[in-house]
Formats: sequence, structure tokens, C-alpha cells
Amino acid sequence: MTEVDLARLQFATTATLHFLFVALTLGLVTVVACMQTRGLRTTDPELRATRMRRVRFWGGLYVINYALGIISGLAQEFQFGLNWSGLSHVMGNIVGAPMAVEAIVAFFLESTFLGLWAFGFNRLPARVHAVLIWLVALTAYASAFWIMVVNGFLQKPVGYEMRNGAAEVTDWFAVLTNEATWIALAHIAGAVSVLAGLFLAAVSAYHIRRGREVEFFRPTLVQGSLLATIGAFVAIVVGFASYGPLKDYQPAKFGILTGEHDEVEKAKAAAEALHGVGDWAPPSWITGPSNLMMVIGVLVLLLGWIPATAARGGGKPLPARTFRLRLAVILLPLAPLGLICGWLTREVGRQPWMVTGELTVKQAIGDVSWGGMLTSYIAFTVVLTVLAVVDVSLLRRYALLGPDGGLLAADDLFPVDGRRPDGGTPVAVGAGGPGGTSVPHTY
Repeated sequence: MTEVDLARLQFATTATLHFLFVALTLGLVTVVACMQTRGLRTTDPELRATRMRRVRFWGGLYVINYALGIISGLAQEFQFGLNWSGLSHVMGNIVGAPMAVEAIVAFFLESTFLGLWAFGFNRLPARVHAVLIWLVALTAYASAFWIMVVNGFLQKPVGYEMRNGAAEVTDWFAVLTNEATWIALAHIAGAVSVLAGLFLAAVSAYHIRRGREVEFFRPTLVQGSLLATIGAFVAIVVGFASYGPLKDYQPAKFGILTGEHDEVEKAKAAAEALHGVGDWAPPSWITGPSNLMMVIGVLVLLLGWIPATAARGGGKPLPARTFRLRLAVILLPLAPLGLICGWLTREVGRQPWMVTGELTVKQAIGDVSWGGMLTSYIAFTVVLTVLAVVDVSLLRRYALLGPDGGLLAADDLFPVDGRRPDGGTPVAVGAGGPGGTSVPHTY
């Protein structure tokens, strides 16, 4: 295994794990923002309190995933600095600005708005507090947009000229309107909706099956199931629509994915005429994750709505209804698997290029020794794996605790002590009961 192979493997590992954090963050923040808006628009005090309780529960899970996702993003940034100096030297004038804007948006604006929102329950006016979560959502998607601007350029370089061995922007409008960027954004919007929807449905179904807070989780079971189904439909439609443009800027990848071997041979011949003899086609195994991604999308489209039908009726779930509730939990692992398959299809599909037709992966890596590359690969893999395990563990713990045991469940963010009256969840300031004080709910 060469330095290039290690660099590829390292990027694949870190980017894949970080992308899963980002995907759940994007999906959940939209859900929480919509929940809070519905709560704010409700005039019935009891219904408003119930809806804000849902905001606290799902918002607490969102905060956990966001916090750990930030750390995984830092690891991703360090990797660029360590291993990909060749990309910076040649394409830094183009990819540097969008990544700098993304860092400002993600690490400053988004984090600031989220902090104000998380600590702002019962401290800020209700409308101001609701605006904050929408600002968090807006900056989250703005962050994703700027990252996809870079990725879109790597897939289909536009709006630049090579001068003295370095690329310089000649048309920022072309860079920002790159079809490789916008098609991917639309596809990702559908994919993150699938993940968020299945997550909502699975957690809700778990509690309903056990007769816990049935009325609390009944709406989110329906909302999550329908969101996942709609997201799958969007992802499938956009995915098939992307094949037309793909044929123009990555014909070899198009030929492999569609099985049109003549297109692959034509693309190889054209690449050899421009760049000399070499292996200019991506590996044929990308058809595997591509096909699996499509199968997952179709399965979610056909089955994702079924758990919603189990929301009708009260009392203990009947056997038939229990199976539909179990289906929500069964479908959940398909979402991250589909996201990984989609990422592999997109990124490995442009090999051996880092920037299609302009800069190979071998040219993009820095002057790093084999031992140094292996050391950094092991270090980053350990860090990202630990973060992923911690994230899943915390999400599972707080999701299973229910609405009164979530991170933002009480009127104040931090408990006075760790006592659990009657075997329940910790009581915090503002929660009432032993160790807590009642604070009027501003919602």
C-alpha cells in the first residue's frame, strides 16, 4: 500500500464518518425548527406546552449530535492541512475562499445561534427564540452549500484558468452555479430527510411499543415516516436526473454506472489523448454501492410510510401494529448505509482525479512519508471512531430516557443534583418537585 493509497483511505474514512454527523444534523435542525414554529403558532396553552416539550426532546438530541460533529469536522480540517498540500498549491485560490466562508458560517455564526437557542429557553422572548433555531438551520445549510461548492468544483471544474501552475478564478458566478454543486445539494436534501425521518420514526416507535408517552410520540411517528418517504422520493428523482449532466463531465463514471462500456472506452481514449497513457477510469466496483444505494432508496419509498399507519388507535399495540412499529426500527440502519454508498459513488467515481481532468490524487497529496501517512491515518481513524461511538451511545441513552430525561428537558439546562425522584429522570431548576423550582413557561 503506497502513500497515495493511505491518503485515499484516510480521506474516505474521515469524510464518511464526518458526513454522517452532518447528515443527521441537517435533517434534525429542520425538524426542530418546524416543531418550534408550530408550537409558537398555537394559541392553546396546553397544546403549546406539549409541542415545546417535543422541541426540547428532539432539540436535545440535535445538540448532542451537533457538538460531536463539530469535533469530527476539526479532524477533517486537520487532515486537509497534513495530507493535501498539493491541492492547496494548485487549487487553493478557488477552494480556499469557500472553505474559509464555511468555517466562519459553521464555527462562528451557527455555533453562536445554537448556543443562544439552547440556553435561551424561558430567557428569551418566544418569537426571538424561534427565530434563533431558524438561523441555526439557515447557517447549517449555508455551511453545507459552501462545502458542496468546493466538492462541485472538484467534480466539474468551471470558471477558472491555469496560470503559472496554479488555478485562478475567472468567473465566480460559474463556480457558484455549477450544476455539479446544485444537483448534489438537492440529492443530499432528500437523503438527510430520509435519515432524520427514520430517526424520528424509530425513536417514537420504540416508546409507543412500550406504552410510554404514546400521545407524545404518536405525531412524530407519523411525521418521521412521511418525511423519510418524501425524502426517498426526492433523492431517487434527483439521482436519476443527475445522469444526464454526469455524462458530459464524467463520461467514464457514467459509462460504468450505466453499464455502457462503449462510453467507458471513449472516455479512456479521450483522456489518453489529453494526458498520455494511464488508467483514467474509476474502479468498476463502484456499481456495487451505487446499486445498493438505489435499492435502499426504493425500499424506504415503498416501506417508509407504513409505520405511520400504526399511530392510529390507543392502548397496548396489537400484534399487527407491533410489526409496523418494529419496521420503523428495522429501517433506521438503512439510512446511514445509503448515505455511505452515495458518498462512495460520488467520490470514488471521479478517480483517479482529485479535480476532474486537471489534478490527480497523486499530485494532490503533500510530501508526507509512508510512516507519517500511516500514523495520521491511525490517529484520525481512532478519533473519528471514538466520536462516532460516543455519539451513538449518547443519542441512544437520551432517546430511550424519553422526553423528561433529555438534555434540554428541564426548564434549566443543568440539574441541581443527580437525584431521581420515584426512579424518574433528574430534576432540574425550573422542573418543580424535589430539588427543582417552578418557573412560569414563557411559551
